[in-house]
Amino acid sequence: MSSGKGPIRPLRPGAFTLIELLVVIAIISLLMAVLVPSLRAARRLTQRVTCGAKLQQITMAWHMYFDDYDGRFYKGVNANLKYGGWIGAYDWWPRPLNPYLNMPVKIEDPEETQVFQCPADRGGAPGQFVRRKVYTLMGNCYGTNVFLIGQNANGQFSVRTKALDEALDRRNSSLSITQVSSPARLLLLGDYGWFNQWKPDPPDREAQELAEWHGRDHTFNLAYLDGHIEFLEIQRGYYITDEYTVVPFKDLYGLAQESQGAEEP
Repeated sequence: MSSGKGPIRPLRPGAFTLIELLVVIAIISLLMAVLVPSLRAARRLTQRVTCGAKLQQITMAWHMYFDDYDGRFYKGVNANLKYGGWIGAYDWWPRPLNPYLNMPVKIEDPEETQVFQCPADRGGAPGQFVRRKVYTLMGNCYGTNVFLIGQNANGQFSVRTKALDEALDRRNSSLSITQVSSPARLLLLGDYGWFNQWKPDPPDREAQELAEWHGRDHTFNLAYLDGHIEFLEIQRGYYITDEYTVVPFKDLYGLAQESQGAEEP
């Protein structure tokens, strides 16, 4: 007699059971969990290397500028950022370093000054534009050491560093590359966020975190005056460390070491 049940059909060759499908999904999820962080790390490293190569080009351009201007450092309002790049949101120009990179001093198209753009730029300019890219705002992702290239006088950064700040300002306006000490230890320029990091008073926290573009706290791509590039941690409130200095004059190292360190109370 027939049981009323149809014949049991075997699975089609090559078909997955539900368990097999779940196993495949689990394996893919595991691989993604392993690979995605590695891919992110590889992407971050590529951006960092690209950024460093751009800093190298800019540093070489600065040395050509020094040759043409008797070794004098460029001075002026906001000179630490508007020395090169496109006009940006603030319409800053002229950009005197541009000709040394085969660009006109005034460029309105950000695509034409890519050497001044860090591929890891994710913002960090203090204020209401903190999350806009620095390149969009400033026209340049790389800030200089303000004791070398910047205002004629930098003013006072904190009460504790008053004596050092005043000593630096007295020499700042007529500074020449022939006067500075230890080019292999003296920082020239780097990622936008670095020059707020070493000042005694911390900037807005959100701005500082966004400006740490390469995935490590307080660490930036930096170019030394002699031309070499390093990925460095910049210590809060330190003008001089075993790895670098922002002070151009060796005779002021002692004063810098006395006034640096702890943040303002």
